Amino acid sequence: MFEPELIASYVYNSNRLDGISLSEAETLRILSEQIDPESDVAGEDGKTFEAEVVLGHDRALRGMGLTAQSTGPFTGEQLLLLHKTLMGNLLLSAGEYRECTLRYKGLLIASPPEHLQERMDWLVNLINTGLERAQDPHKFSWRIHHEFITLHPFIEANGRLARLLLNLIRLRRGLDLTVVPFADREAYSRAILEFQQQKILRARERASSAE
Repeated sequence: MFEPELIASYVYNSNRLDGISLSEAETLRILSEQIDPESDVAGEDGKTFEAEVVLGHDRALRGMGLTAQSTGPFTGEQLLLLHKTLMGNLLLSAGEYRECTLRYKGLLIASPPEHLQERMDWLVNLINTGLERAQDPHKFSWRIHHEFITLHPFIEANGRLARLLLNLIRLRRGLDLTVVPFADREAYSRAILEFQQQKILRARERASSAE
């Protein structure tokens, strides 16, 4: 489905954006089975990571590609399965929405766990509506990415899953797989914050007009 070089580039960059410092060369070595899948591998900053952070991401990327080929509605169960595929060998709560409150400096909008199921149901509905009707699928895919990051529904790997979701929408709408380069991390983070700031501003404007 995807060329090996594209998979390696995608997994490397997406992992780096989530703080996993394995080099692209080490990522490719893991994917090409030159490294024992049960071993730990040193990153570029000296930290060690399980090879599974690459292998699970590869499986999730391929699973996303298969899901993108489907013509039926996207479901919450498919979303949870993607997270479980990505993190199932690394996280006990893989495939489950978090039950704790996150304190994350990149989030401007509260996302309490007691409202996650309701908000994720809303997001899945928005995805399906846009898959059918969005006039600009590129912009729509990024909106879903930003909405997902804002909700931050899982304990770990929200960024990686957001980028998988971004590409699921792109592929379903006939666009190419996009790699978010680690080198563009500052602009990428800034775009997420600007989206949240605009969301807060619109909510305040609606509240003012309702008074």
